[in-house]
Amino acid sequence: MNQIKFVVAGALALLGVLVIGGYYADPAPKATEEKSAAAGGTLRIGVDGTEPAYYKVDGVTKGFDYEMALGVAEGMGAKPEFVVMEFSDLFPALQAGKIDMIGAQVTETAERKQDFDFSAPYFVTYLSFLTPEDSTIKTRDDINGKNVAIVEGTIQERYLEEQYENVNIIKAKDEDSAVKAIQSGEADAFFYDAPYTAPIIHRAPIPLKEAIVYPADDAPIGFVMQKGDERKEQVDSALEQMILDGAWLKIKKEYFKEYPLSEVFKDKGA
Repeated sequence: MNQIKFVVAGALALLGVLVIGGYYADPAPKATEEKSAAAGGTLRIGVDGTEPAYYKVDGVTKGFDYEMALGVAEGMGAKPEFVVMEFSDLFPALQAGKIDMIGAQVTETAERKQDFDFSAPYFVTYLSFLTPEDSTIKTRDDINGKNVAIVEGTIQERYLEEQYENVNIIKAKDEDSAVKAIQSGEADAFFYDAPYTAPIIHRAPIPLKEAIVYPADDAPIGFVMQKGDERKEQVDSALEQMILDGAWLKIKKEYFKEYPLSEVFKDKGA
């Protein structure tokens, strides 16, 4: 699981805005009834039903990825259909053609790109260190030399190895096990995806705080599609328009107002 920040002063400035890390260097044409493979049809979007990506409050559907997918479908002229399943089932469902696109805070990685196509980014991965409330850990420099728990198999393990010195990695099978490592004194902090820490803090048996939150600009989050799906260009075009007209920033502020703006989007009017 898993993600990014999206003014224009004249025509030349507009051309510059269209480039976000190379993803928008060659913008696709707007979807039309003639050109869009999805126009007038249904776009089936696989989601994992987890806050803040896709969830319900008093019967009303909400979520950052949900609202981004709605905007994309509208830009394509397609009718969105959301299919809720476990995160581990999303990729097999996409391969089997049961869904057309995954929208579930999926981080783009070299391994995943071997088998799937990713849209232009609509977010970046935000990383977080959870600590006891009385912890002396306050900055990223404080992590060096500490025992840090991660959920085995997540991107956090690679980041700890690459970006921090002398960190002892404590591998846990799931979030609750990582919190137990802090409770027992085995770990000083738990390194995890920031958007998903609220429920962990809420159910933790000990008082925890989100001591550090920062964007990983080299870990973009995008919609996932089958290799060669021609609708990817239409998705990218719709995302581009949402960034340029401010719709993306409005959605970001609704769900992640407290998160610092990623460098990926700071010079794009966001």
